[in-house]
Amino acid sequence: MDKDKFIEIINKLQNNLDQLKALAGIEIETAEVKKRKANNGKSKRQKVDLETPIRELLNNGFFTDWKTDNDVIKRLRAQVLTPKRASVSNVLRRLASPKKGLLERQGDGTKKNPWKYRKKES
Repeated sequence: MDKDKFIEIINKLQNNLDQLKALAGIEIETAEVKKRKANNGKSKRQKVDLETPIRELLNNGFFTDWKTDNDVIKRLRAQVLTPKRASVSNVLRRLASPKKGLLERQGDGTKKNPWKYRKKES
């Protein structure tokens, strides 16, 4: 049996199997269905490093006054970035940590008294 004949028989068998599955009500998993299941129906969002644009804001004098994470998000959106609030908060917290020490933080993280950040005075 030659190669082309073998491939033709395999394709016919696959088509018959697909028809049987359709008649039995079994979903045929195409490559796209498998990909969607692997992602749980969610699209993959490309990750963006937010520390660089937030450091640029710091260097450009944005943090001379007290700013909340929402103030930072508004400024980043003006620069056509769409960050998640949790991601911005994480970067601000790291920049205010004793290890980095670039920002100082005040507040208690509640709705009435949210965290506020400003450039640490030398």
